[in-house]
Amino acid sequence: MLNGLILYAQFFTRISIPVEIQHPEEKFKNNIQYFSLFGIILGLIEAAIFWVWCQIFPVWFAWVLFLIGDGIITGGFHLDALADSADGIFSSRTVDKMLTIMKDSRLGTMGTLALFYFYAIMMGLGVCLSNAQFSTTKMSLLAAVVIMYAKTGISLNFYKMKYAGKGGGLASIWEGISTWRIVVDQVFAMLVTFLTLGFSGIIAYLAVFIVDLLYRHYIYGLFNGMTGDTVGCFAEISQVVFLLVYAGINLSSLGGIL
Repeated sequence: MLNGLILYAQFFTRISIPVEIQHPEEKFKNNIQYFSLFGIILGLIEAAIFWVWCQIFPVWFAWVLFLIGDGIITGGFHLDALADSADGIFSSRTVDKMLTIMKDSRLGTMGTLALFYFYAIMMGLGVCLSNAQFSTTKMSLLAAVVIMYAKTGISLNFYKMKYAGKGGGLASIWEGISTWRIVVDQVFAMLVTFLTLGFSGIIAYLAVFIVDLLYRHYIYGLFNGMTGDTVGCFAEISQVVFLLVYAGINLSSLGGIL
């Protein structure tokens, strides 16, 4: 387990851990049951930083700094996938051309819009919740869980995953992951969500699950499989869906905010 967590930290963050992991592809596959555990550990680190910001700035601005900090800590790993996927999928080109565009490191119009929409929603919801007088502790727990859902959402797409690219790209290492590992990972995520955010968190999880079914159907229908970008893209989609539903439930119960 420890080697798997270290590998994930090395792969998905800019945190320097000078430990060589032997057989990384095997370790990646065989530790997916701990993927959300890694997510919540990373989330707790970022939530602790968020809590410190809250002691200095208004909660809404601390939330903005928290999202910026996440991009720095992760190196924008999933943000790049979101932008590349948007550029390719919404290019209105042939499938082969879409895949070529997604491999292009240059940022296009649709990728730019996707990043703008992502941050607009995530920042806006944080402001709404802080204005609804969510305590610093509750906002910190929410921050940790939101970070976890980047990994929880990705894990859903490992189920019987088929690689869509050619030549054995990055996502091809995620084929053949045992279903039980994904189930354990999802159960862990649900337990953490319930213990920290209650039933409204579970409803938000179910929304992520349903959206993932629709997302998988669309992507497989388009590319007949997943690429590294489309897998990573759902990390950000899952965060948006989770926070949007969770905030919607809680704000509506408070009668909204003026």
